[in-house]
Amino acid sequence: MTKITSMILLLGSTVLLNAQVGINTSNPEKELTVNGTMKTSGIVFKKPMEKLGTDENYTFIIKSPAPENKITAYNDSFVPNSPAPINIIQFKITCDPSDKDWVKEFDTKINSKKFLVVISSFGFTQPVRTNTADWLTPVPQIFAYSTGTTWKLKADYEGFSPTSTLPTGEWTLNLLVYDRSYAKEFNSTQSLRNSTTGAAAAPLIQ
Repeated sequence: MTKITSMILLLGSTVLLNAQVGINTSNPEKELTVNGTMKTSGIVFKKPMEKLGTDENYTFIIKSPAPENKITAYNDSFVPNSPAPINIIQFKITCDPSDKDWVKEFDTKINSKKFLVVISSFGFTQPVRTNTADWLTPVPQIFAYSTGTTWKLKADYEGFSPTSTLPTGEWTLNLLVYDRSYAKEFNSTQSLRNSTTGAAAAPLIQ
């Protein structure tokens, strides 16, 4: 009798392991479907990872560092123009016709208190090589900087402007914009003194 009971229990366990379990739902969609809140101390992912179906979407949750401990959920149903943790923004800026390559200050209107801006790449529409006694290649001076409460952009080829026969130049500036809740900004200023080499006084992150 003991052997028969053990076999029945084992068979029942196998059936449960292969079934779909639902919490607060009578129609579980996966092996475990939870309709409500859940707390877990660890997650083991199924291998191979299962792809989402055509009628399924995703949500991922980000927790900012202490002491803020801000929890934000993101998914593919964002409200248009609402920020994500990392945003890619492109500006195309046509220059002043009198100079053709100089953007002294362009206000992005991006809140510098909430976001961190990094210029990831750039482009310029006109030739930038000058023809003089010596061939010179102008060096671009491109900055993103914060003044007031917004991020500003500057772009220029120092000591150069396209020839008068060329159209006015246009800069393309690609920005990475990080939500400050999930990014840290470190600033360090050091002098090499009388040397051409140096090292940070201490690691800024490790």
